[in-house]
Amino acid sequence: MDGFRKIIRYASDYKGKVYKAMTLIFLSVIAGIIPYIMVYDIVIKFVNDKPFTLSYLLIMAGGILLFLLFQTIFYLQGLGASHDAAYDTLMGMRVKFTNKIMTLSIGDIQKEGIGKYKKNLVDDIDSMEAYIAHMIPEGIPYVVMPLIVFIILFIIDWRMGLLSMGSIPFGMIAMTLMMRLSGKMDDYYKASSKANAAIVEYIHGMEVVRIFNKTATSFEKYKNAITTLKDFTLALYRDSWTLMAMNAAILPCTIILLLPVGFSMYIRGTLPLSTFIFSVLLTLSISVPLVRLLEYVGLLTHVSKKIHELEKTMEQRGLTVEDNGKSPVGNEILYKNVVFAYEQKDVIKDVSFKVKENSMTAIVGRSGSGKSTLAKLLVHYWDIGGGDITIGGVSIKNMSFDRLSKYISYVAQDTFLFNISIMENIRIGKPDATDEEVIKVAKMAGCHDFIMNLDHGYNTSAGDAGKKLSVGEKQRITIARAMIKDAPIIILDEATSSTDAENEDKIQEALNNLIANKTLIIIAHRLSTIVHADQILVMDDGKLVDKGTHNELLNNSMDYKALWDAHMKSMEWNIKVEEGNYA
Repeated sequence: MDGFRKIIRYASDYKGKVYKAMTLIFLSVIAGIIPYIMVYDIVIKFVNDKPFTLSYLLIMAGGILLFLLFQTIFYLQGLGASHDAAYDTLMGMRVKFTNKIMTLSIGDIQKEGIGKYKKNLVDDIDSMEAYIAHMIPEGIPYVVMPLIVFIILFIIDWRMGLLSMGSIPFGMIAMTLMMRLSGKMDDYYKASSKANAAIVEYIHGMEVVRIFNKTATSFEKYKNAITTLKDFTLALYRDSWTLMAMNAAILPCTIILLLPVGFSMYIRGTLPLSTFIFSVLLTLSISVPLVRLLEYVGLLTHVSKKIHELEKTMEQRGLTVEDNGKSPVGNEILYKNVVFAYEQKDVIKDVSFKVKENSMTAIVGRSGSGKSTLAKLLVHYWDIGGGDITIGGVSIKNMSFDRLSKYISYVAQDTFLFNISIMENIRIGKPDATDEEVIKVAKMAGCHDFIMNLDHGYNTSAGDAGKKLSVGEKQRITIARAMIKDAPIIILDEATSSTDAENEDKIQEALNNLIANKTLIIIAHRLSTIVHADQILVMDDGKLVDKGTHNELLNNSMDYKALWDAHMKSMEWNIKVEEGNYA
């Protein structure tokens, strides 16, 4: 019932269409019962040797045909209205779900896995369609009409009323036993979530799978997840098949007691023939509604589980945002005693520093020192555990995601392009940008020439996650996207670390166009690119151990000098490799 209430709540915006569907299907059920009553009238006249004419038979046959036609028309019209309501509701649910995901921390999303959210957004919400489009508008009339029939039978002859309900106890027993399988349903849904996650991971990692010859059968995680899902699915259906068959065979057999017992009563003279025939025909008229109702009871259990999984995500705690409407004064960034832990592990430990407006700050450190995390906290990837981060005197917690996004452009090492045209991928930074503006920033980012060499120029699709382009090409398009956004604060998170020397020069030129007159934070692994920074922050194990200019740190910081020496050695090694000395 809790799942039922939640689905009704989701569909409440479209209740007019739901009520319309229920009314039409209710009329369809009534129209389907009337032909049985008309047949009863014909049979009684025949049994009682009452005279009837050909015109009477033609009128009755025409009436039966007409009501069967009404039954079909009402039913199809009702289904049309219910499907309108269903798909409108599904659209609303997906909008609410994606809006909710936008408020979650990236850490929570990564911990749960992409497969879980894909299952919620696609599979779980899709399952609501059958419930809203069929169970609600059809289920309620299919409950009401049998009740009306039973009441009529009790009024005519209470014995017929009791006998017509003879199949219900058998159906209830089977249904109760099926409900006890809920524990196995939980196992099934857990296995389904894991299988979804494994499938998504397997497809995303297809390049690695092929390179290392890891077929679907040899990729153990994928294989085990699919096998486990198969085992749980078979176990669930194995235990429920017999019960489902009992229900499907016995519950709609409404004459299971009424026919033999009623006939015996008629033979003994305790039941009029007309009452017996009318009871049989009326009871037969509700067999189809009972079958459909049985289907929906099973669907209710299934959907309730999925709505529960969906609600678990919807109820997750989002990032803390209390927009006070204040606008930053300038673009100075201040970290005040910032603390952050991820999965009980301290990642950032009491870090404080200031980034002056229109200045360049570089963050360096060994792998895992917390430098990228420090930058991601500025764009509110996670809630900080203590302290505060402000832009122009306003805490990022007091700015909505939309407002915060307007102040910051983030260019990461791992680029992502959508499977849309290159023009639209760049326009993401400024949705109302003209084609001319897009082309202008593409030229500044050094990607106009290679775009024009593509089959359809700017209208060429980037492919799934930008697969049609090289790493360097994708990187320059993301820089163009950041340039057209024209945010006053730029974060470059190792933006050139995975590119070759030729592309790095082009990307560096594009970055120089991007960062002009901006407040800049760079997470760098090539220290030679940040020697002119206004300040360099040295991170180690989540702590800010030193800060200063390049020359100041070389003279006063052992940590920075060690990083610089290691960088110089790697540069010498690269030069030797280029000269052909591999010794």
